[in-house]
Amino acid sequence: MPFDANLILIDGSVDVDSDTAASFVAATSVTRAAATGAAVIDISTYGTGLMGMAAVLIIPVLVTSSDYLTATIQASDAVGFGSDVHEVVKFDLAAVTLGRILSSECTSGLILVKRFTTDRRYIRAVITPTKGTGDGSFLYTQILLTPYPFRML
Repeated sequence: MPFDANLILIDGSVDVDSDTAASFVAATSVTRAAATGAAVIDISTYGTGLMGMAAVLIIPVLVTSSDYLTATIQASDAVGFGSDVHEVVKFDLAAVTLGRILSSECTSGLILVKRFTTDRRYIRAVITPTKGTGDGSFLYTQILLTPYPFRML
């Protein structure tokens, strides 16, 4: 994988399935949770800086249902996030509903890149799969950070 292991918000080791959506509790520790593959990342005391960072959402498989995935990135100055939470990224493709990825948008997998800046120290991803009709899941979903904000997008 071309990403630094220390910049992986969600590692893709757990099936993101709408049938088990309640188990996808947002990370509140820099230690990776075995149940979700998620962790809080300490980016810097000063945040991202003016150039920012890029967040990459990868859904590597075909999703064949009407399920959808709400995916955001939050920033905070507290590792446990508590009440000091700022949303810095909403992943979406068609922007019909900000922060929502429809299964129909994952006909051959999906990669989305969003650039962001923050002056907060800690970053975490929050994903919530929601069941529509059928039985599908967003297998092996990953959310990664890169300090290279892709100057030209």
